[in-house]
Amino acid sequence: MFAAAGSSLWAFLFTASFLNSSPATRAVRAGLHEFVAGKLTAEIIIKARRPCLGLAAVILASTAAHGAEPAAAPFSLHAEGSFPLQYIETVTSASRQHQLSAAPYLGLAARAQLEPDLSTAIFVNGGHGQPGSFRDNDDTFASVGGDIVKRWGAFRTGISLEHTNFFDGTFGQTTSIANDVNFFASYLWLPNPNLKIRPSASATIRLDDAFAVNRYSYNARIDIEQRLFGSWWLVAAPRLRYSDYVGSESGRHDTRLAVLGGLKYDFNDNVSAMMLAGFETRASNIESKNSDKFTVGASIDFNIDFSRPRWPAGR
Repeated sequence: MFAAAGSSLWAFLFTASFLNSSPATRAVRAGLHEFVAGKLTAEIIIKARRPCLGLAAVILASTAAHGAEPAAAPFSLHAEGSFPLQYIETVTSASRQHQLSAAPYLGLAARAQLEPDLSTAIFVNGGHGQPGSFRDNDDTFASVGGDIVKRWGAFRTGISLEHTNFFDGTFGQTTSIANDVNFFASYLWLPNPNLKIRPSASATIRLDDAFAVNRYSYNARIDIEQRLFGSWWLVAAPRLRYSDYVGSESGRHDTRLAVLGGLKYDFNDNVSAMMLAGFETRASNIESKNSDKFTVGASIDFNIDFSRPRWPAGR
């Protein structure tokens, strides 16, 4: 299953080359390394005095290419959030750490439909990673960015830019700053009304606050939801990430494998409850970076589309 998902990553990179309307996508065909070292980094440094402005400049430039469309683009506003209680245990060769967190996650996205199958968005989010997320650490973060997404029915692909500040504990001192360029693809398969399967793959280039490349990551994930009865769903998500580090950690290679599962209950179209347990292992050629992580938790989650004519919607 992981092999199939990993193969879809390379299929995505090939498919993305057909999005000729995006300058960033045309650069992908020249290779990820050339893209980062040349056009992307130069454009961000020249156009941005601050990282956030750099991200906004790239998104606005991509949107401007479609500014001549005669019809006004539909607009939607989405909000999502999670109020979890999580227990996390992390074991390394040198320590065993325990963490209990109730920090929430909140996100807001404004999306414009450029064409029937093409959209762009600007988003902000932050807090603690949602239960089942695949973030690098267990502390809090704040992020701002944007994306461009192309759809073909149930298949979608796109590019996103994201600037993130990571904090110690609950929004304590800033520990690191990251700028991510993500190329992603996913497919929603609905074999029947009671089963949802979404395989996805992505490639990420991470730059630091000085826009120097830190690492290249390749990710694969499959999200599965099976209705048990009524509003109860069984959920599962195996995930795989391979990271190749450069710069100060040149030569380091990490492989992270995780699986999580649990139950979800839908109160209505906007609000649900989750109970999850997961295990993640990280294998690195740097022995001190090896770790195992166990997570168990519950959360109340919401996902609201403010453009719906009848909000909130009930069952």
